[in-house]
Amino acid sequence: MLLADYPPGAVFGPRVLHSWEFVWLLEGSATWDWQRAGGSDQMVLRPGMLALATVGMRDRLRWDPDRASRHAYVHFDLDLAGDGDASGWMAGTGWPAVRDFAEVPLLASLCDYLIELAERDDPAAIERAVEVLTLLLKVFLDGPVRGAESDLGRHLSAAVDHVRRVWLDGVRIVTVDDLSTATGLSAGHLHRLFRDRYGCGPARALELIRLARAAVALQRSNQSLAEIATGSGYTNAYHFSRRFTGVYGLRPGAFRKQGEEIDPYQPVRDAGLLPIAHRLAGPIR
Repeated sequence: MLLADYPPGAVFGPRVLHSWEFVWLLEGSATWDWQRAGGSDQMVLRPGMLALATVGMRDRLRWDPDRASRHAYVHFDLDLAGDGDASGWMAGTGWPAVRDFAEVPLLASLCDYLIELAERDDPAAIERAVEVLTLLLKVFLDGPVRGAESDLGRHLSAAVDHVRRVWLDGVRIVTVDDLSTATGLSAGHLHRLFRDRYGCGPARALELIRLARAAVALQRSNQSLAEIATGSGYTNAYHFSRRFTGVYGLRPGAFRKQGEEIDPYQPVRDAGLLPIAHRLAGPIR
């Protein structure tokens, strides 16, 4: 991995790539013109973007006309003769040319780590850099993970994010009427959206997630049942115990004695609600 600095208005190329190359800008910008089998394009590269130039590509970089630019780059070769992952990556559709760090935040961390490793010139750092570069390419080609969370749709996303905001002040019951107001949907419409996707209404879905959090607390804390009940949005330990037993088939005390042999999120997994559970634990969107 190397760094390169360019004065305002500098041009690099045209050139033909004889190896693969990752490029990411640290300062300034560049207009990237490229041609390869299957297409051509012109893109403006800025910090926060990772570009991949492929073998056989013909490209040219025109650097920011108004300010100096700096970019990091790394060349690498791939052995595509075997049956390994790299061979699989080359199959099918074409490779992406650019990924945005905002779309796949892990890319930014991996690029930063490569720069850090480049400051060391020892066998261990070189070996680790190869491992990081391999992962960088894998993540770049695969792109962001798409799943249930990523295609919730506007209304379900609004409902989940509303619950997330409410729960910042402590987990509690969020009524269907609250969700209806937050999403602009009728209670009936909202219930149908959840039922069609998860087989249950929003109240049941959120309760399963609250109970899963309680199950984690039973396994991994010394809190009393009353404290866990309150922290899970229940008015008292008796009500919590009854609802918990109905889902897990064990009273909370018996569940706690099982240790970590039981997956606390199994009911959530079974209902397909795990993406929502993770989203509720993540940052507000």
